[in-house]
Amino acid sequence: MKFINFLLLIFTAIVFFACSKSETTVFLNGKIYTLDKNNSVVEAIAVKDGKIIDLGKSNEIKDKYGKEKTVDLAGKTVLPGFIESEGSLVDFSLELARYNNMADLKNLKSIEKIINAVTDKVKNSKEGSWVGGYGWDDESLAGEIELITKSTLDKISTKHHIYLINSDGTIVWCNSKVIKALQITNLTPSPEGGEISRDDNGELDGLLFGKAINLVKEKLPKFTKEDMQNALEGGAREMLKYGITGVADRNLTSESINAFKELIDSSRIPIHIYAILTGSDEAFGEYLNKGIVADYKNKLSVRSVTLDYDGAFELQSAAMSENYKTESKKKNPYTDEATIEKTLRAALDKNFQFTIKTVGDEAVNRVLNIIEKVIKEKNPKDARIKLENVEFISQSDLNRIKELKIILSVRPESSVSDMDYINILISPEAKKNFALWNSMIKSAGLITSGSGFPFSLSISPLTGIYYLTARQPVDTLLSDVPNPDQKISVQDAVKAYTVWAAYSTFQEETRGTLEKGKFADMVVLSDDIFNLTGTAILNTKVIMTIVNGIVEYEIKENKTK
Repeated sequence: MKFINFLLLIFTAIVFFACSKSETTVFLNGKIYTLDKNNSVVEAIAVKDGKIIDLGKSNEIKDKYGKEKTVDLAGKTVLPGFIESEGSLVDFSLELARYNNMADLKNLKSIEKIINAVTDKVKNSKEGSWVGGYGWDDESLAGEIELITKSTLDKISTKHHIYLINSDGTIVWCNSKVIKALQITNLTPSPEGGEISRDDNGELDGLLFGKAINLVKEKLPKFTKEDMQNALEGGAREMLKYGITGVADRNLTSESINAFKELIDSSRIPIHIYAILTGSDEAFGEYLNKGIVADYKNKLSVRSVTLDYDGAFELQSAAMSENYKTESKKKNPYTDEATIEKTLRAALDKNFQFTIKTVGDEAVNRVLNIIEKVIKEKNPKDARIKLENVEFISQSDLNRIKELKIILSVRPESSVSDMDYINILISPEAKKNFALWNSMIKSAGLITSGSGFPFSLSISPLTGIYYLTARQPVDTLLSDVPNPDQKISVQDAVKAYTVWAAYSTFQEETRGTLEKGKFADMVVLSDDIFNLTGTAILNTKVIMTIVNGIVEYEIKENKTK
């Protein structure tokens, strides 16, 4: 027995020695905002096995741990890594991979320039191939809007499949060959939540709106498994350029989750993925049976489901309490209330988070009615139900948000963009419910924020922080800003991408702040964002992005010893 105990002692010592051999990295000489409860600011952080083991002054931390490896932050500002709360990494990655076959239409101000850009792409593409374009802006082309039809693209080619997606991903412009491939006729009904456009004579004009753009996406040439994995890795690494260390990814399928798992097993995904399933997809039923995935290899969680109640305000698809000025009849929501209640109940029964897109104030109100009913029956302990892309909300519903402990998520770029349509589409009374960011924080105690990428002009959280704090577009200054008192502080805007975002994904114990025991997810900035206002925030650069203590991205050489 003594001999066995001796062997166990030796084995334990070997294991301990092996574990202690892992390298400690010290990040020093920074201005590190921990965003902990005391809002502590430190100079250095020591990291081992991906987690923070100590924080403090540079000389003390270096003397204590800096014998193996140090990274000089050169006085730069450090924040917890940004978490993108509303987007689709899968859609973004696949579009990024297709970029070589897509014409860049951003910043093109005329139909002629768009035609020239697409023509150049077509010249270098095989007949029968799909030639895409991305980023055209219908506002910039307002004077030529009547030229946006399939016949314009047919003049470029009828032997290629040409499809052009607008800047926010709500409209796709197709030539006749695409329409034929989609098997759309004058009698084809529009899909739920979308529109197949027709001219005054009832003829197809080549424009697809809202959910109808999925008809094109579903027809695009399929990626092989290897292509998809390469695309996902490329998309994840692109996030690092913006200081993003985690993404709440909407609408994931079993296929994409498995692809992420295989990439994580091969150490090819550098960021954290919070997978959000779609209520109508079979993957939701599959994972209801499997149960939640809390944190697969510190990189992937699967514990949320989402639905869409309504759509974009500018397309008059947001469910509003009053009719639009240009519409005499309200449109039906994308999802019926019975489906919402059924999905919510199923999620709560299996400890899944329930999220739902609610843009308009009526959408918020109707969904809250369902949530209130179910919560009163089930009384869940910690549901963290989330309303996404909230753009309009009444004061009475803000009061209910607090009572029901609902998390609100916003897309500041969408709201700022929609300021151009406010006076055109709704009354002054309805405008009072627009983008109440400050009131949301006072009622709910927090908000989260995201870009809605890839259907956004900018992915950068720094741009989102600018929108939240300035409440202005990036390229102009509006004199008539709705509810100007609703802009928020820089600190609250940063929390929307860090502390509060981590809480909204049940990860507040491991991410969101820089504290002992948490993962060392950090973004190093060129300037101290807390001492900046207005467009100076936009000029701030991401110098370095660190995930689990590993420098995954940097734009300049930092002295690493």
